[in-house]
Amino acid sequence: MFDWDNIRFFLHVARSGSIRGAASVLEVNHATVLRRIASMEKQLGARLFERLPSGYQITSTGEEILVLAEDMEADALALERQIYGRDTALTGSLRVTLPQLLATHLLMPDFAIFSKKYPGINLELITSNEPLNLTKRQADVAIRVAYTTPPEHLFGRKLVNVYQGVYASKSSLDKCLNSPLDAPIRWIIKEEDGPVPAWATRPQERKAIQTLIVDDPLSQIMAAREGLGSSVHFCFMGDPDPELGRVPPGNTHVYGDIWVLTHGDLRRVPRVKAFMKFITEAILAKRKLLEGDLGE
Repeated sequence: MFDWDNIRFFLHVARSGSIRGAASVLEVNHATVLRRIASMEKQLGARLFERLPSGYQITSTGEEILVLAEDMEADALALERQIYGRDTALTGSLRVTLPQLLATHLLMPDFAIFSKKYPGINLELITSNEPLNLTKRQADVAIRVAYTTPPEHLFGRKLVNVYQGVYASKSSLDKCLNSPLDAPIRWIIKEEDGPVPAWATRPQERKAIQTLIVDDPLSQIMAAREGLGSSVHFCFMGDPDPELGRVPPGNTHVYGDIWVLTHGDLRRVPRVKAFMKFITEAILAKRKLLEGDLGE
């Protein structure tokens, strides 16, 4: 009989290709992972990994075990979701994953209201731009900005489009709007985004001069406030900012769709249902802000 804990360690080493990577995910020390793998290899009487300078490479025996181990993991997770799905109380933990900017600039006041309304539910917010796996219970509910329809085993709905606009400091806004059409525009860009998108330079079609590169959106918006140039931001960040104005006011571009999702096995769990209903209503109430509707 295999020890399920050993199987978990084996899976993470196989997926990360290193002891250090598995230890980090499992939140244990290096020696614990080594001990678990050694125990499993002793029980099988075979090597599961080749120790190479580049990392741990799975052997042919390990590949055979990996298929069985992944089946065991899927069964264990299904059982966990089934048991969790029978929970009828509005108490306990609820893990919610969402992009950081949605948390910090849009929904944090709503999370505070939800926590006061349901004091028995302990929210755990995981802010990440990476889509956590709902099937593996990395999160119970995901608020995602998506570009395609999510997989069929996930339950939820598309709520609203998210738009972006071009923003500059209000102190330089008149200059931006009234400068000659052939005058270049100075830009602040995030390194990961690459060149200024074509939609952002319209309708003026002006030449873009890159003046500052940053590696996060908060630095970008602070630089725009200081008048270092124009930059692209989500409308829900740029429009409420008292120090920024849109250039020009009507120029926006759809970025993606906001979805609220959970695994199908969890959709009837009372605290999941309560949160999804609450946050859906909260997001829909912000439709105009998310779509950049200035009411003009």
